[in-house]
Amino acid sequence: MGDETTKIFLNSKGRREGIDRDLAAFLDYIEGKAPKGNFTETIADAVEVAKENKEMKVEYMTYYMELRRSEERGMEKGMEKGMEKGRKEGRWTTLAELVREGVLTLKEAAKKAGMSEEHFRKLAAL
Repeated sequence: MGDETTKIFLNSKGRREGIDRDLAAFLDYIEGKAPKGNFTETIADAVEVAKENKEMKVEYMTYYMELRRSEERGMEKGMEKGMEKGRKEGRWTTLAELVREGVLTLKEAAKKAGMSEEHFRKLAAL
């Protein structure tokens, strides 16, 4: 990933054959099961300590709120783009229908759609 760190991706839903017992217990813990073994119990204890740390709680909640805001902004942008795309498609669909009905020429419709006649013809399947 270019930052000279080692990153390990674990799939808690994957097969467990051939993996270390502590790793399997950790994956079970990630899935919501009770911690088993020293390694997973140590992690569970550290998680509990972190949950009780007021500073960490504030940092987590601040991070969570910013993450939610970012997600909401992304959804808003996505909806805006989708609506704009829908308007454009609706416009050229209407223009294509007007060409089919003989109300507009292909040239007029393409001009109103802001595209070449050839592109309009392909989009409108004329």
